[in-house]
Amino acid sequence: MITKNFRLNALANQFAAALYDHVSTTNNAEHFMIDVGGMSLRVELVGGIKGMRDLIDGYALEALKENYHPTEWENIGIALLSRCVKGKKLTDTGRDIWESMTNDMGGTVAGGSNA
Repeated sequence: MITKNFRLNALANQFAAALYDHVSTTNNAEHFMIDVGGMSLRVELVGGIKGMRDLIDGYALEALKENYHPTEWENIGIALLSRCVKGKKLTDTGRDIWESMTNDMGGTVAGGSNA
């Protein structure tokens, strides 16, 4: 867990659950694909929703923490993640954030510094 902010944690958990449901339903399995320099790489989701939360921490919240002022990043995270889920369903914004995260993962695997 990257933050102790209750609201941000709750939203990150909600996003993780909706995203896990979306990915596992879309792929009929607990995996997703990333593009690594033009090649597809299958990534197994380990740990279910908690594994997805780890990805959110590492590729979404960590980016906010690194790029925004220490007193502002959590509020920005709250504003962003509150737009990612409606009820228990992923929104278009949530899918866009996921796409950005998978692009960063692909860049990291390819040797970039996107993470």
